[in-house]
Amino acid sequence: MQELILAIVGLILELLVFFCAGSLLTRILKMKAEVTMELVLGYLLYFAVFEILAVPMTLKWVKLSTFTYLWMVIMAACVLAACLFAHKLWKGQLNRIGEILRKHSLLLLLTAAAVILQCFLVAAYQDVTADATHYIGEVSTSVYTDTLARYSPLTGVIQRNFNLRYDLSAYPMNNAVWCVLLGIHPIVQSKVVMSVINMLMINLLIYQIGKSFFRGDEKKADLMVLFVCLMQLFSFSIYTTGTFAFMRVYEGKALLANISIPAALLVSIRLWLNKDGRNKESWVLLFIAAVSALTFSGSSLIYPAVVSTAILPVMVLKKKLSYALPYALCMLPGFLYALVYFSAKLGWIAFPAS
Repeated sequence: MQELILAIVGLILELLVFFCAGSLLTRILKMKAEVTMELVLGYLLYFAVFEILAVPMTLKWVKLSTFTYLWMVIMAACVLAACLFAHKLWKGQLNRIGEILRKHSLLLLLTAAAVILQCFLVAAYQDVTADATHYIGEVSTSVYTDTLARYSPLTGVIQRNFNLRYDLSAYPMNNAVWCVLLGIHPIVQSKVVMSVINMLMINLLIYQIGKSFFRGDEKKADLMVLFVCLMQLFSFSIYTTGTFAFMRVYEGKALLANISIPAALLVSIRLWLNKDGRNKESWVLLFIAAVSALTFSGSSLIYPAVVSTAILPVMVLKKKLSYALPYALCMLPGFLYALVYFSAKLGWIAFPAS
């Protein structure tokens, strides 16, 4: 019962931080306030900033407890800043609740039921694989040794050098931070709390893609969420996005497939359909998605190719040479990651863990 209570508390607190971060970014960019988009933006921004801070501290052997206190201060500051500067956005959203419900009609209930079902499935599913052992083990060894990824998750022995295939992606350390903050068990945090949160974000992102593709039609966006839910449920094989979403959503590589890559698709659709020339929000979203992809998995080495697939067709067909600079900037995080990884792989540099 205690773990269940802690799981619910952790779920609420993490969603609150995502929402506040997204609200602040929405206000800064002067975007139209929308709860679903604010959550997606906040989620991506949270993990982008986490990666930027956690990786250097990991390589410098900073204690997990020390980093946890720092991250707690940053999250508290984010929530406080949102309360001070974004409360008017929230008031406007509350005033529009009735209008939003009318636009969705009863489809909203069906969509909500589908999302809740998905969250229940991923929370209840038990996956015991080598990857599960690694991802959960990395959180556990970090929590119980008060370190950041310095111990092997498979043997419990301190590593000679950091395993850059995994340790440059700080997603497991986020789970470790919340384990320290709440005293929650690593398995519950990793396989239940984050699985539910990740599934929520996947569906919110699908909704945003549908809303952009259907030019703001909420009902069609709801139907797209339902259609994708069915498609994912019945697309079983080892390497489909549906398998990663329902069976391995606690893994960072599942987020690369179901959040980072769809985020690039969302940006591509928005850039293609946009007629007023206001593209700043789309480029910021893509850049944040590119940085947060590094947090999720070392497979983010492919993200520059994802960015190219999303942007080059739009840039060429719309003859927008002005897209070249932001396109290059969005490629930069993936290239820097690849440079560090392959330099270490070739033995040019090394990052000792002990």
